[in-house]
Amino acid sequence: MPEINLGVELGVEVHNHVLPGVDDGARTMEEALQMLFFWAEMGYQKVIATPHQNTYMRPSYTDIIQAHERLQKQAQEQELPILLTFAAEYLLEPELRMELPQLLTFGPQKYLLVEMGFWSLPASWQAFFFELQRAGYTLVIAHPERYEFADAALLKTWYEQGLYLQINLLSLGGLYGKKIQEKAEYLLEKGWVHFVGSDLHRVEHIPLVRRALMHKLLRKRIASFLNPTLL
Repeated sequence: MPEINLGVELGVEVHNHVLPGVDDGARTMEEALQMLFFWAEMGYQKVIATPHQNTYMRPSYTDIIQAHERLQKQAQEQELPILLTFAAEYLLEPELRMELPQLLTFGPQKYLLVEMGFWSLPASWQAFFFELQRAGYTLVIAHPERYEFADAALLKTWYEQGLYLQINLLSLGGLYGKKIQEKAEYLLEKGWVHFVGSDLHRVEHIPLVRRALMHKLLRKRIASFLNPTLL
């Protein structure tokens, strides 16, 4: 199967930091455009930018929409055949409760991309998840393979509770080390992955994403991912 077909089949890139200058992702317009060129080359039709929203990086809605408009304009001038939209990646922290009515989501199901600290499970996480679901959001846990505390039992619990799991292509590409790569592969083997995203921050990591798109387990499970439903 040619490499480009996997991007065509996924259709939508759901987790990345392509908007220039709003968080720790793309630093310049040129870097952001290089990312978009890559996704277009791989056959993606749509990119959903997901800038960080946490205590340390909290770009305003105005910052996000202005960065989106600037990048979208440049992409159109370059005649890139790709649709650029945006949501956000929210850290599960107390401050998030203050923003519940206006969180940025993607898809008609109001998918909410949430992340946690890498080393410990947040206190009262179950109550927090319930609160978000009660507010009408469909929770998507960003890169569960990267959480040190997320063992097989917890991953199974999340999946069986109806939470959606999104793994990083950069995990499969080996950026974070062998242990995290193996956990991403475990999730794929179990069939517990709902969304695949890159979590791309830097153009230097594009070769790792390209390599990950050739991963045999990813290709085996391609028909089960929900990315194409967002087109």
